[in-house]
Amino acid sequence: MSDHDHDQNLDYEAGTASVVDMHDAVKREKVLQPSGHEPMGVTALVLCAMALIGGGIVFGHNNGFSSSIYVQDFYTPEPPPSEDGAAAADENVAWIDKWMKDGKKVYNNCIACHQPDGLGAPGQFPPLVGSEWVDGGTERLGAIMLNGIAGPFTVAGQSYNQAMPAWNGLSDEKIAQVVTYIRREFGTLPEGQDGVVTTEMIEAARELYGGKPTWDEGGLLAIPEDAMLPGAKVDLQTGEPIQ
Repeated sequence: MSDHDHDQNLDYEAGTASVVDMHDAVKREKVLQPSGHEPMGVTALVLCAMALIGGGIVFGHNNGFSSSIYVQDFYTPEPPPSEDGAAAADENVAWIDKWMKDGKKVYNNCIACHQPDGLGAPGQFPPLVGSEWVDGGTERLGAIMLNGIAGPFTVAGQSYNQAMPAWNGLSDEKIAQVVTYIRREFGTLPEGQDGVVTTEMIEAARELYGGKPTWDEGGLLAIPEDAMLPGAKVDLQTGEPIQ
């Protein structure tokens, strides 16, 4: 060891230097960060904050992402897609088609007994296909919908002893739609207005029969088989009353 090295370690050799003090001195030294990882200065932080505040002011002043900055005056948006993904075009659909579509939705409440095909369950639930209660006038069928019917009763020559509940909790429109669907889908009616039941007709049926108890066959047979509910027939294309 040289005399110079010996001079540099006099305190250590003399026992006057503490290892703890030496470690504390090292801890007080700032760690040098690798190049490119130095902490950001206060000036840079202030400039970034000012830029953010200024951008927010401009964004708010221009109403954010306003469609007006993208859409020109001559732009006409496409109609929103319908549930099945096709473009909405209800104005091109005949009124009767929409009325029947809505009636089919209401008929979902009936398929447990009468089945989707309207054939019912032999010996349990009567069919709608070939039923004199469906093919006759609208008054009997409207009365059944509003008050229900308790057996025994005969449909297409076969006796049934089940009870059908009243559906008077449905709106007049929904009852009109489902009765129209039943008559036109399962009945043997000729094409035309005679198979259609309107909201106006069910309103009339509710005035006639709304307060009556559940029907039995005898009570329903007292209503003439061909009796029609009062109300104007409608144009099948537009749904407007025919004068």
